[in-house]
Amino acid sequence: MNRLVKELDKMECEYVSGFSMSRYTSMRVGGIADLIVYPKNQSELIAVFNILHSFGLDWTVLGGGSNTIIDDDGIKGVLVSTRKMRDVQILESGKVLAEAGAVLGTILNKSLRAGFSGFEFAAGIPGTVGGGIAMNAGANEGEIKDVVEKVWIWSDGKEFVLSRGEINFEYRKSDLPRGSVVTRALFCLTRGSRRESEKRVKDYLDKRSQTQPITTSNSGSIFKNPPDIPAGKLLEELGFKGFRIGGARFSELHANFIVNSGSARASDVIRLIQTAREEAFLTKGLLLETEVKIIRKEKS
Repeated sequence: MNRLVKELDKMECEYVSGFSMSRYTSMRVGGIADLIVYPKNQSELIAVFNILHSFGLDWTVLGGGSNTIIDDDGIKGVLVSTRKMRDVQILESGKVLAEAGAVLGTILNKSLRAGFSGFEFAAGIPGTVGGGIAMNAGANEGEIKDVVEKVWIWSDGKEFVLSRGEINFEYRKSDLPRGSVVTRALFCLTRGSRRESEKRVKDYLDKRSQTQPITTSNSGSIFKNPPDIPAGKLLEELGFKGFRIGGARFSELHANFIVNSGSARASDVIRLIQTAREEAFLTKGLLLETEVKIIRKEKS
């Protein structure tokens, strides 16, 4: 780790040791990360990856932390954060070039101001480009696969580009090469009516505020929708609205959201998830798949 710190100092790359992930994730839970590194742009990100790769160090990549649960033991090794990588370029052609850490809402707002349509589905989605592509983020009858044209990824010491046709996007997942990381992406939008687009966005946000616990710490939808029934409806039928373990509970507003009442630990959230999965399987024969990513520290 000392060798890494020396290299980071040479690059003038920001880093912090012993960082509490409860300050990072939107659920406000999680233990300590040994070292968190903040590359400030795409070229610095690749340089950090190459150093980590050459040193053979354990590392994890995280964007905004909006759909991630870090367990109470924290993160072993190095956490590479893309939070500083927020550059978004709106081109006259309607193309949008964005770094991995760019927030989807920022792309939406900038594209609307430039008179382009197509990104309205992202209204209210708190995720970043990297995570959004990895999980094919979507809402409001749209998904990121509908607008992405190219994706740059780092894998095994080099960066290369994939076209939309080379990525098999599915419901809340993509088949990016194992171990690869998104560094930036190019989106393709169309000219549209700013007034109509802004009206759609307002409608989406109004509906979201009425049906989701947006004012309470949470990590977004917990489970993917199984066939034939929305996960929230299923969990409500099973009696999980308001069900609590420790400082975490399923939202009374939407049963597919777990909220932090203020004193939750990651273990509370994970136990809620496990309890709901077991009940859904025993009662309905359905195996619920998580939409949130759970990161656990490997035991030595």
